[in-house]
Amino acid sequence: MQKLAYISADDRRQAFLDKDLKSYENGGIWTLDLSDPNSKPKQLMVKMKGAFHPHGIALRFEQQDGVQGKAIELYAVNHLDMQTHEIDVFSILPDGNLKLRRRIPFPELISPNDIAVVGKDRFFVSNDHGNPRHSVMEIVEDYAGLALSSLVYFDGEQGHTVIDGLRYTNGVTLSADQKTLFVAETTANQVSRYMKGQDMLSWHLIDTVYIPMAVDNLEWLDDQHLLTAGHPKVFEFTAHMHDESHLSPSQAFKIDVSGEKMQAESIYYDSGELISGTSVASMYEDQLLLGAVFEPFALRCAKPAEAEKQSVAVE
Repeated sequence: MQKLAYISADDRRQAFLDKDLKSYENGGIWTLDLSDPNSKPKQLMVKMKGAFHPHGIALRFEQQDGVQGKAIELYAVNHLDMQTHEIDVFSILPDGNLKLRRRIPFPELISPNDIAVVGKDRFFVSNDHGNPRHSVMEIVEDYAGLALSSLVYFDGEQGHTVIDGLRYTNGVTLSADQKTLFVAETTANQVSRYMKGQDMLSWHLIDTVYIPMAVDNLEWLDDQHLLTAGHPKVFEFTAHMHDESHLSPSQAFKIDVSGEKMQAESIYYDSGELISGTSVASMYEDQLLLGAVFEPFALRCAKPAEAEKQSVAVE
């Protein structure tokens, strides 16, 4: 049985440095079969018209008597340009390719980054800034460390800001029972845990765990542990953004969320020689899969000391 990893791919370096996303080719979605150690990434056909510059992605699964079944839809943050964004909902076809079902733009999408699906057409999205990309105030946010980013919720018809006053909101994920929400704050070097109130619009901060790096995406390892990857040296990462030859250290942490207080431990560190600027970590059996912001490949580690490059740009 295949165990697929879905990979969001785009020319992220040009997106950071160029104010006009319309000036270069669309990105894409790839899969990697983790059940086959010799598999190579496969680009999916995306059946849609217009610009497609995917960022965060999430899957919606079939539910059978409360048990999670196969993935039936893929949700993607799509940057049409630096000021215009939408959430694209794709049906996963029998051949694995993607067919657009719905485009969802709404005013609360200011600077969307990651997404967590709740149900059909219902999801959370992280705004990593409180101001549009490439704006003067976005630069001020970064250099002054202002807490202006937010987490928004789309209920199927409209958007709602549910948590604000965050610092560079990035990765977001829900527990399986959808009662606990986890949010990564990149420039605060922390992951925060929230408990659900009366509905999806009401969340209460429970605790935070400090992580000595700029945290990026969040992925579940099992029902008691999260994985996150990020940048232990932010200034090196910034230099890497402008110059691909400049190495940026990469690190991944495992976060234990089973207790009253979350605990984090480092499980991977690289000076940047194997992969620079990691942004996501996931694991299947004994394989650790690492993606980066700008690198044109993913890194699959079969064992702690062994790694294999896969030639595909990843988020």
